[in-house]
Parts: sequence; C-alpha cells; structure tokens
Amino acid sequence: MTYRNKTEAHWEPLLTIARDELGIQSFDPIGKPSADIRMCRVDEIGRALERAYDLGLLVGNGVKRAASTV
Repeated sequence: MTYRNKTEAHWEPLLTIARDELGIQSFDPIGKPSADIRMCRVDEIGRALERAYDLGLLVGNGVKRAASTV
C-alpha cells in the first residue's frame, strides 16, 4: 500500500494509534512481504479504529467551530 502524502497532519496521530494499539512502528514497507504482514487481535483493531474515529470527530468539530467564528 502506497501512501501519497505522509506529511499531512493526520499521519502522526494515526501512527501513534497504530503503535499504541497494534504495535506497528511504521507505515513504511520493511522490504520482505512476509515481514509486512502482522497478526492483530480483533479487539486491538477495534480499539485502534475507535481511537481514529474519535480523533476524526475532534478534528471535524474543531474545524466546524473555527469556520463558524470566521
């Protein structure tokens, strides 16, 4: 999977979630395809998705609030 723009603001929080919940240290391929495959428990994936969703709500709410004050 190739990511187009890793400098966007959302990548760092998503990588933090991936580290905390899934033990993923980088979104960059390691080189060997088998090394890029990892087993994750369903509850770990659920927690990671929940945190990412919550982050999206917070960011969206902040953007909405900022737009309404302009």
